[in-house]
Amino acid sequence: MTPEGIDALIKELSAQEGFADYGAAIASPLEKDIARLRESIRDGFNGDMEYMARNIELRENPALLLEGVKSVLCFLAPYKPSERQSGIYPRIASYAYGEDYHKIVRDKLYSICTTLKSRIPDVKYRVFCDSAPVMERAWAAKAGLGFIGKNTFLISKRHGLHTIIGVILLNKEVIYGSSVKEGCGSCRRCLESCPTSALLEERRLDARRCISYQTIESRVDGSEEANSAPSDCGWVFGCDICLEACPWSSKGEPSEWKEFSVLQHGENGGRITEITKEMWFTMDQEYFDRWFSKSPLKRADLIKIKNNML
Repeated sequence: MTPEGIDALIKELSAQEGFADYGAAIASPLEKDIARLRESIRDGFNGDMEYMARNIELRENPALLLEGVKSVLCFLAPYKPSERQSGIYPRIASYAYGEDYHKIVRDKLYSICTTLKSRIPDVKYRVFCDSAPVMERAWAAKAGLGFIGKNTFLISKRHGLHTIIGVILLNKEVIYGSSVKEGCGSCRRCLESCPTSALLEERRLDARRCISYQTIESRVDGSEEANSAPSDCGWVFGCDICLEACPWSSKGEPSEWKEFSVLQHGENGGRITEITKEMWFTMDQEYFDRWFSKSPLKRADLIKIKNNML
């Protein structure tokens, strides 16, 4: 099958699986992006996330992840909610309203690969979604799916910021995209909105100051590295402040993926976006394990969530 034929098939399969967009990049080393990553690690911006400093060579060169790789296929999974969580409740990042995206996106990517394998027997592939040494945002930008904003998000001019990036490494050539013109201009809304000044100039992020990092990844309670404690901003898992401040966040329609619908908990079907502070504090581990087994909130765990409200 020709590169054009393979690309057309992938586009068709991508649409069938419900992805908002698809693009591809040549599988060559990410030298500039790795240089920026090394700078961030050197400056300690990764905080407790020591895994970011491991396997740098794998992040840079996809050939070390898949022998004979020719293409990096990137897919945008839309998770934009139909409505924001009310500020009267301890807040949760919008990507965590529904089921854990890692498995959802990977399953859809594997479905695409299964069909590719049936049509192209000698195809080889690997699937990734935010759980391996792959720089998804850099690849998506290189594939022409968007640009990297001042808030370090991938910003799609058609679909905004509410997207999860899935990646397939493929040993076949396809049609490649080209980079998108940067669209931030002189806008500084994200930088000015961040209450802990985690966003720096030149599209850099000091994770130690980031509320999302503080409420999920950090295991240092009350870290002095942050300008303010997470509870000051009302967030108990993640943060959407810089995302919501971005004018591009108005782009894109609410997701039709049922897996990203707001999860329910308890026998009466309460919404996880409507859990009060009192309900969180009185919740026990057995209840959390039962009703949040499919939720991204499992990454932080119940104790961490409670500590984030202290």
